Amino acid sequence: MRKIFYLLSGAFLMVLLLQCNSDEKGLNKRLTRMAAELNESTPVMLDQYTRFDKASVVTGNMFQYQYTVLNTKNPDSLVDIGLQSLRENIRNEFSTNPQLAVFKENNVVLEYVYKDENNRTIRTLRIDPEEYQ
Repeated sequence: MRKIFYLLSGAFLMVLLLQCNSDEKGLNKRLTRMAAELNESTPVMLDQYTRFDKASVVTGNMFQYQYTVLNTKNPDSLVDIGLQSLRENIRNEFSTNPQLAVFKENNVVLEYVYKDENNRTIRTLRIDPEEYQ
C-alpha cells in the first residue's frame, strides 16, 4: 500500500511539474511573439532624443525594452529626468490597456534598458509586477 502511495505521489508530482513547465513555455512563446510584433517597426524615434531599438524576452520571462538616447551631450541626466514620468505612464497604461493583461496575469517583470550612442548602458529600470498591478 505504501509503495502504491509513493508511486501515485511521484506520478502526480511529475504531471504537476510538466504542467507548470508547459505554462512557462506557453507564456514565453506569447511574450516572444509580442516582442517580434513590436520589433517589426523598429528602430523608431519616439522623440528627438529617444530611439526605441527593440523588445525581447530574457531569462525568466522578463520583457525587456531597449532604447538609445541620442543627440545630447548628457544622456544620463536626460534619462534620470524621464524615469519618474515613465513609471507613472506605465501604471496608467497597465490600468487602462486590456492588451497588457498578459503581463498582469502572469506577473511579468519589465525591464527598460537605456544606452547612449556608444552602446554604453546608461540606466536599467526594472519594474516588478507589484509596481504596475
